[in-house]
Amino acid sequence: MKILTDIRLFYKRRILELLRNPAFIFMGISTPILYLTLFSPLLKNFAGAPGFPSTNIMNMFVPGMLILSAFYNGLFAGWGVIDELRSGVIERFRVTPCSRFAILAGTVLRDLVAVVVQNLFFIILAVFFGFQFHIGGMLLLFVLFSLVLMTTSTLANALGLITKSEDKLAPIIQGITLPITLLSGMLLPMELAPTWLRTIAHFNPLYYVVVAARDLSNGSIGTVAVAEAFLIMIPLTIITLRWGTSLFRKAVA
Repeated sequence: MKILTDIRLFYKRRILELLRNPAFIFMGISTPILYLTLFSPLLKNFAGAPGFPSTNIMNMFVPGMLILSAFYNGLFAGWGVIDELRSGVIERFRVTPCSRFAILAGTVLRDLVAVVVQNLFFIILAVFFGFQFHIGGMLLLFVLFSLVLMTTSTLANALGLITKSEDKLAPIIQGITLPITLLSGMLLPMELAPTWLRTIAHFNPLYYVVVAARDLSNGSIGTVAVAEAFLIMIPLTIITLRWGTSLFRKAVA
């Protein structure tokens, strides 16, 4: 199919861009090491506290980090499209017969592959720190954080097309990431929070994803939390992809 060929071409283009800038690859690999060595030791005294397991703290910490990686890597993808707008690359696509969806999909797929590789490395490293996981649950968790990545990467690229400026995009991304991260329980479970803060957290889609991620890593596949996370993320991903594609169609019309 032509659309698959177009996606493959745009994906290959994005992968080559990534390989030409090894700094991003290095940062992607070093980030898990920093979290595991500098942050996870701080959690040992929380064993048995609300939201924490009594024996293996890493089973609470690592799933949150996998979601955090997908969330942040996706949201910081918008700067590339701004550079392409400024340099005229997006405008050149107007004369090509390529699928407008493929322009977006190639970028999102590149981000997805990069995060999958980074998270695989993170999991392997976390095993040496005591992380224990359920294989079936982890496979579903990879699907879940892939949905998070596709949503945030599409959102960031769409915002890049709208703002057309790094100075405008940066405060928007910062305004999105800070409250969502703090109210998701990625670093510390929301069970530690007061009632009013836990109530607000339930309006955050990523809160359900993080709770489900911890269930999945422990092998609890059929829980309500897992069902809620997929019921929220699947339509949210579809809606965001449709919106992002429509913006690319207008930009390359």
